[in-house]
Amino acid sequence: MVEFPDIFSYAHSIIAFMGMSFNILLIYLALFKTPRVIRSYTTLIINFALTDFFACFFDFFVQQRIIPAGKTLGYISNGFCKYLSPEACYVGYSLMLHFLSHSLWSLLLSFSYRYYILFRPAPERITIVLVLLLVYSPSLLQWISFLWAQDEPSEIAEILHVRFPNYTLEGHVVTGTKNILSFSALYTILHMTVPITPVYICILILRRKIINRLSFQGVNVTKDTKNLHAQLLMALTYQAIIPGFYLFSVGSYALGQFGIYNHPALEYFTFSSFLFIPFLSPLASFIFVTPYRNFILRKVHKSSSKTDVSSTQPHNDQTIAYIG
Repeated sequence: MVEFPDIFSYAHSIIAFMGMSFNILLIYLALFKTPRVIRSYTTLIINFALTDFFACFFDFFVQQRIIPAGKTLGYISNGFCKYLSPEACYVGYSLMLHFLSHSLWSLLLSFSYRYYILFRPAPERITIVLVLLLVYSPSLLQWISFLWAQDEPSEIAEILHVRFPNYTLEGHVVTGTKNILSFSALYTILHMTVPITPVYICILILRRKIINRLSFQGVNVTKDTKNLHAQLLMALTYQAIIPGFYLFSVGSYALGQFGIYNHPALEYFTFSSFLFIPFLSPLASFIFVTPYRNFILRKVHKSSSKTDVSSTQPHNDQTIAYIG
């Protein structure tokens, strides 16, 4: 009989590998298939893709179950890290969290960039990199500080056993934090939750301003440039909707954290929801950016044509002549 943790692990493995593949493809498209008119934006696309790739990678590495227990947070790791050590699982988990938080700030930066270049020339790549490093610094601080929030695994296991005696923890890799009110843990919790609302408000304001600017008749840009701006705006708007999965994750976590309801399904669901963010994000560029979409469609059509030719190859000469 297949156990729920096994289903969770299979699902995470499949989605994480697909997410990593999608983001590798997006990096390739950004490097070699980006139109010259938006070439400076490539750095931000690659930043998105790399962030989402590593979020998927570390999710696969840890496959985390989070167990809120009052002021204590326990984690059970089901991924490859369990064959290494509890410390490896905790470090992988902290890296995954900081990539997810950086993804949200990157989204705001991308909207800001699209608005900025409607008024001024595109900045140099080195300038974009420096701004990216500045935007990345809160997430980097989150990762570093959260490393100090790890407590002794045996102590966490004992607390969870007392709080949830019906949970089977033997044979599992358990890590966690005894007191989430400590700075190291609290900064991570606040940085993962508080910025969501103000960032979304800023994104909505920027989106409206960009649409108004592109619709203004006096804007001196070519039709092709305006179309590319509109495509990127659609992609960013789609990406802005995707982090709505945060709500599902935060909701399932809050039910356990406030003692309303605790169940293994909810504890697994918290990070299952998070995984859809880096998995779905690259699809925005594949769907809405025409040069990327056309490249993928050509490859798919070419592949299907080869399959059709191969399947008809053994047929008679009339069929071969028709293909020729």
